[in-house]
Amino acid sequence: MDMAEEKRKFVRLNALVDVVYNKISPSVETKLSLIKNISKGGICLIAYEELKEQDMVDLKMFLPQEETPIQAVGRIAWVKEFSIGNLAEGRRFDVGVEFVEIKDEDAARIGKYVFAHLK
Repeated sequence: MDMAEEKRKFVRLNALVDVVYNKISPSVETKLSLIKNISKGGICLIAYEELKEQDMVDLKMFLPQEETPIQAVGRIAWVKEFSIGNLAEGRRFDVGVEFVEIKDEDAARIGKYVFAHLK
């Protein structure tokens, strides 16, 4: 276990979950992407453009078997670039997002989802 995992406050679940995100300022178009892992405290999403640490994003997350999306505001905590193939179009970014605004009931829904799928 590395030091980053030990510092986490919340258990993370590796799961592919749909997310729509929008950088708040300056506002950019809404993007559809995937969450790689999720916890009550934040997510790691895949971005197709470079976001910056400390950027704020609006999030709408679609948990499987849930009718209502979870909405939150998050702060970019870290960004790591990776590539798919050798082309410039293959640039992707893993983006760690910490929730700064989320309803208690939505955080509880995420917690329930995470613990139901940990095996």
